[in-house]
Amino acid sequence: MTASGKRAGSALSQRNERAEIELHWIDAENSHLLQNVAAGVFDEAIDPARLAAYLANPANLLCIAMSGGQAVGMVMCVIHLHPDKPTELYLDEIGTGDDWRRQGIARALMLKVFERADDEDIEEIWLGTEPDNTPAIGLYESFGVKPEKALIYYLDW
Repeated sequence: MTASGKRAGSALSQRNERAEIELHWIDAENSHLLQNVAAGVFDEAIDPARLAAYLANPANLLCIAMSGGQAVGMVMCVIHLHPDKPTELYLDEIGTGDDWRRQGIARALMLKVFERADDEDIEEIWLGTEPDNTPAIGLYESFGVKPEKALIYYLDW
């Protein structure tokens, strides 16, 4: 699935009134915002060493949704540079806290990603999800895109 850039527009608010959230791009200076994370936002507990390594790579992007001092949503992306084609953005993961779903947080995070892609002159965003992940599929298709056929292989060693 792909989504083109230039969707965010300049009128994007950093605040979603329904969920009353604030969005923050995370770096080493504000990584302390991840000290209080709602259940379900990430798959596992945040490991400080892994977080530092992730944030040290400028190709890795992490945006979180905050409410009342708690991280209630996140999106992680990777900027892919290529020697033969334009830069693209891979949307690696998006998560919303168990008690924070269906409040527009994932949509607000997606719009923030579109805005960042516009700022970086990235024209294509791609991602994958499981065929039975109905909430994710609904979110992605609400932006006017349809899935493309693809095969995914997981190589373990």
